[in-house]
Amino acid sequence: MKPLEDKTYQLTEKDALSIYAKMIHTLDSSEFESFSSEDFSCYSQKVLTDMNSKDEFIEYIRPKLETIKKTKSSVYAELGVCPGYGHTDCLIMAQGDKSNLLGVAYAFVDKGKISGISLCIVSTPDSAERSGIYPGL
Repeated sequence: MKPLEDKTYQLTEKDALSIYAKMIHTLDSSEFESFSSEDFSCYSQKVLTDMNSKDEFIEYIRPKLETIKKTKSSVYAELGVCPGYGHTDCLIMAQGDKSNLLGVAYAFVDKGKISGISLCIVSTPDSAERSGIYPGL
């Protein structure tokens, strides 16, 4: 039995980050959507307005993934460790090349669902401990 099929299994922040990374690498948001809570929030230190619902995030992410697909852009989300904001596990985000680091992402989990993603430029991605693991790639 896979852990996510086991009713006693609790989704971890690292699981949530892996699911988010898979979405980025496969350009398919369906798995991420199925694990997101209705009151999902996305915060970014680069954007002034937060997204405060699953529907709002889906409306944002689907066209973004389509654009990445059409332009054949290379985006990367690598599992890592970067303590900050009460978290330890993170994703190290890069674009174009795995060494072109743009930021880190932290996940929030509540009641077995992904309740939020926080995209940060502080803590800096070059301060993160890299794993070389890119879920979904």
